[in-house]
Amino acid sequence: MNKKEISISYTFLKKCALVFIALPLLCFFLGWLKWYWAVLSCLALVLCFLLSDENGFLSRKLFKKTAGKKTEDSAKLVISKKDLVLIVLISAVFLIFCGVGRLWAQTDDCLWRNAIFRDMITHRWPVIYDRYDGALSYYIGAWLPAAFIGKLAFLLGVSTEGVFHVGNIAFLIYYTIGMSILFLLLLAYFKTAKTKHIFLLVLGFIFFSGMDFAGNQFRVNSDQIEWWALTFQYSSFTTCMCWVYNQSLIPWICTALLLHEKKVSDYVFIGMACLFSGPFPFIGYFVYCVALGIKRLFEMLKAKQGKEFAKEVFSISNICSILFIFPVVATFLTSNTYMSNQDSGDPVFLPPTWCYENYVLYILFLLIEFGIYALLIAKPNKKNYLYYVTVVQLILYPLFNVGIHSDLTMRGSIPAVLIMYVLCYQYILNNPVLAPEEGDPKAKKQGIASRLNILTVMLILCLLIGTVTPGVEFARGINRVRERGINDHLTDYVGTLDQDTNGAPYEGGWPPTNFVALDYEDTLFFKYFARR
Repeated sequence: MNKKEISISYTFLKKCALVFIALPLLCFFLGWLKWYWAVLSCLALVLCFLLSDENGFLSRKLFKKTAGKKTEDSAKLVISKKDLVLIVLISAVFLIFCGVGRLWAQTDDCLWRNAIFRDMITHRWPVIYDRYDGALSYYIGAWLPAAFIGKLAFLLGVSTEGVFHVGNIAFLIYYTIGMSILFLLLLAYFKTAKTKHIFLLVLGFIFFSGMDFAGNQFRVNSDQIEWWALTFQYSSFTTCMCWVYNQSLIPWICTALLLHEKKVSDYVFIGMACLFSGPFPFIGYFVYCVALGIKRLFEMLKAKQGKEFAKEVFSISNICSILFIFPVVATFLTSNTYMSNQDSGDPVFLPPTWCYENYVLYILFLLIEFGIYALLIAKPNKKNYLYYVTVVQLILYPLFNVGIHSDLTMRGSIPAVLIMYVLCYQYILNNPVLAPEEGDPKAKKQGIASRLNILTVMLILCLLIGTVTPGVEFARGINRVRERGINDHLTDYVGTLDQDTNGAPYEGGWPPTNFVALDYEDTLFFKYFARR
């Protein structure tokens, strides 16, 4: 390693990732909870973070480990400083063109997200709407660190418009850090930091998607072509960042951490950060935790280390997270009026209500969105546990109707789509388009046809078809900037949820119960945990 390179261990990356995903929880505990609950929850959070490092001071003291018996780091990334800067710059540009930071066009869903974010900056915490006896109750985790910066500016006398801009810039910086951490975690998992691989994997992430272009019968006639299969949709990473950025990045990081974690002792701690940022992505995360936990159990039993596995499951981190973090987060999210009143009578399991056309569309959806990818990479993954868990999840999600607009399918799949991306690009890295020449280098050279990896070529072609979907998202942004300018009033005219009339079109009427708790003082969270 020369002076132009730096070595980044997984231990260090994990610490950075945990700080990033735990910071929203820390802000929430300090800003929303009664002082005694805040103290308990913050202590639990700090304890979980300190114990996440097996070689840390606290772990050594509690578990009688000596400094000379350090656990070997699972992965180290040696990367040039230029490439590290490149990752940060690509992350920032990607986020800007997805509308993060409000320096570029945003999607229609940001109408409500901007109002929520502004209220978090300008209102006292907890955010209460006295006009209709409501309180903000939503997956607000991603905004909290930036909202805290905006709130400081607001307390210093900066105007409402000014603090909203300050908050958005802080959010862009915070997310750029998180995006960079995610890319480094993925590179560490792939065990590569070559410049060409960085471009491949980072740009591959930005443009990874199902083949919606094929699903649209080769006609791109919509701002968002992912609705080609009616109620079925597996959103691309770019689509997630454009439309639901608040419930995407932290679950991605949590899932990337799972790829590295060999033990289950930090699963619940990481999961709490995922839950606070998005209940639906948490479902996908939870499935992987259960699956990997079962795999770990059988491995430990086979090695006659059942007691060690029990210690991992009942680790201090897992217990503290369950006792002092989960109740707070769960009661806050379930105080949401829409979530607590799900008695519409709509079917949850859909197949009995389907006709022949629905079944045909379902099969086409599976093939076009991930099935062809899965078939192309099946051979080297025939013994890969993650492969089967991912495929089964993606097959099952469309069968269930949970949420407003197939939310379980679109958002519960966020972790699984990330793992499918990992499996696809792992295949490409391990199976180059042209296989290396074999035998004596002086012998007659092999023809290109004999060295061509057909499956890799087919996979790359399919992935290239998938790039159309993120391309449509970026094109939409360019068109909106050209038509409306960067400061698009149509994505920010609600302003605040603190209204007593329907200030914006909303199918459920006003107030928008998807984001608030009505009669909040009767809910468990605001009755027992929230400060007055």
